[in-house]
Amino acid sequence: MAFFRHRRRRFMILPCLLLLIACFSIADCISSVDYASRKQQHPITPINRDLYHTSGTLMEEIEQLVNRHQDRFHIETYTSKNKGYQAELDVVTYRQNRNEIEDNSKFRILLSFGQHARELITTELALKILSILSGEQSLPKRNPVLLNRTLQNTVIKVVPIENLNGRRKVEAGELCERRNGRGVDLNRNWSVDWGKKEEDFRPDEENPGTGPFSEPESQMMRKLSTSFEPHLWVNVHSGMEALFMPYDHKNTTPKGVQSGKMKLILETLNHLHCGDRCVVGSGGGSVGYLAHGTTTDYMFDIAKIPMAFTFEIYGDEKADINDCFKMFNPVDHPTFNRVLDEWSAAFFTMFEMGAHQMNFLQESPFNVGNLISIDDYLNGYLMERKSRYGEKKELLDLGLQEIRTYFRLFLLSSVLLLFMFCSRITKTNRSLVSSVSL
Repeated sequence: MAFFRHRRRRFMILPCLLLLIACFSIADCISSVDYASRKQQHPITPINRDLYHTSGTLMEEIEQLVNRHQDRFHIETYTSKNKGYQAELDVVTYRQNRNEIEDNSKFRILLSFGQHARELITTELALKILSILSGEQSLPKRNPVLLNRTLQNTVIKVVPIENLNGRRKVEAGELCERRNGRGVDLNRNWSVDWGKKEEDFRPDEENPGTGPFSEPESQMMRKLSTSFEPHLWVNVHSGMEALFMPYDHKNTTPKGVQSGKMKLILETLNHLHCGDRCVVGSGGGSVGYLAHGTTTDYMFDIAKIPMAFTFEIYGDEKADINDCFKMFNPVDHPTFNRVLDEWSAAFFTMFEMGAHQMNFLQESPFNVGNLISIDDYLNGYLMERKSRYGEKKELLDLGLQEIRTYFRLFLLSSVLLLFMFCSRITKTNRSLVSSVSL
């Protein structure tokens, strides 16, 4: 009997195993079909090589630009190593006249691009700004006299690609990678509120490293900020359209007059160059989550840079969460060119405003009228933005014509009233003189 019981058990176990294997096979098939269908529904957008340089070709083009304009540019390469991991940092310095003796009387600006590897559009903006500084490209609707006066009193250091090792991983196919070459988020590796983790913390996105400044890239950036002592710092990112000031690690902005100056600059840039659609305020209070150990909070709180900003220059909110290149970078020529044109103009407006706010241009206060005339602003600037949101041009033309008409009537009325007022004063003075002579 025992023999038959064992045989029955064997016969019962075998069908169970076969059934289990069949279930796993069916589950694998279903998951494969589901993955294939999801991939078909949300295709992954590759890097558009017609628009974007590789890191190597971008730096080659920048080096050639520097060599063509050695009277105003020079480039330095720094290296740093930590526990077998090595990183490089290229820094381009602009001074309108390199032969001048260096002094601390000039307005000093430090700009960093490409801190997050997947945000390729930021490094293209770095190239665009350097091209404008060289004179090989120009800015429309810009007062060249005021811009030249600003640049005469300015020294600018540009880091075109802060996270070169991470960028190479993106170019190798890891399109969602934002960290450096060994998996650390460089914008969480600084000492202000370092290591604190929110409930939604994701180590694959926000790994802060083993300690503050554990990464060579952060160490080099800290040394650069300490030696250069900039008055203005901008960390350039993509993922949304925003103009941020401190703080990132808490839902507040700094107190005092300097905070008001920073906010005025951001609100002006938002109005002139972002069509009032950019988010303005503190990163911690505006982006929807708190970020700890960020560069901008360190630059403001520890390095004591008077004006410290984070700019987010592009984001596609409709892109699938797995389609990282499209989410963080424009994928068509018109949008690509628009982003670079608008934000390069915003940077030069900021240079002028910042120099004035820091009293480097006391004799020539910043004047928005120097940037865009009323007719240019109404005809071109607003027209371009409104049409992007699908409003009919005919209605917009009619509205703009009415605005111009009312504006000119207002000016005419003001002149007439002033003329009448002056005439009345003249008559009164004459009557007084007559009565005195009598």
